[in-house]
Amino acid sequence: MSLEFGMSLSPRVTHECSLRHELRHECLITLEQRHEVQNHLFTTRMELLEALRGERYTPKAQCPRCHRELTSLEIISGFNQDPNDFTTRCSGCSHRFEPIIICFGKGSSVELPFYCSNQCLSRLGEAQHLAPDALSRKEPAIFRSVIIHHGTLKAAFKKIGIDYAFEEILDWQSKIMPFLGRMPDTVIAECSGISAKRVGTIRRKQKIKRFFARSALSE
Repeated sequence: MSLEFGMSLSPRVTHECSLRHELRHECLITLEQRHEVQNHLFTTRMELLEALRGERYTPKAQCPRCHRELTSLEIISGFNQDPNDFTTRCSGCSHRFEPIIICFGKGSSVELPFYCSNQCLSRLGEAQHLAPDALSRKEPAIFRSVIIHHGTLKAAFKKIGIDYAFEEILDWQSKIMPFLGRMPDTVIAECSGISAKRVGTIRRKQKIKRFFARSALSE
């Protein structure tokens, strides 16, 4: 998640880039606290995506060799960003295997392959003329993996030089309200398909302080 940690993954997960950005003025934070903030940002990001999309996404991976259950962040960190390698690395024994996403929505759930950021981008080019619903039906695993890594289809297409013309999220303003100040404006913007400046304006009108890494430690 591109840690302000950035889920635009460059090539890491966006929430990792976002955290680095947010922590640059909080250099006294410990490594353990940093991990705690990373977990907070990823969990909150998934909650925001659920609010915006009406689906809950849970990356899952249990190593077939040592049976270790990886966390979502371990799964993402274990990707090697090779468009042709669909595996993550076990944080216990280093064995490589394929992770999944479990998608929960409308009283049902489905298991799909979970792809890394670069795999998503390498497979999007021919789908630019598909509306979000159509792309979701045709490429369900790519669609969900894109949302987790990049926030929106528009953001992902932009990374490969394509201006995606379709609207993705309606009524985003009411949906982002509970998350203002709980995560960086840039991450909220990335997941909502709007500008960080616009998110900041809405947050300030609500008299909500901007996100600080240390504030996540008290939640």
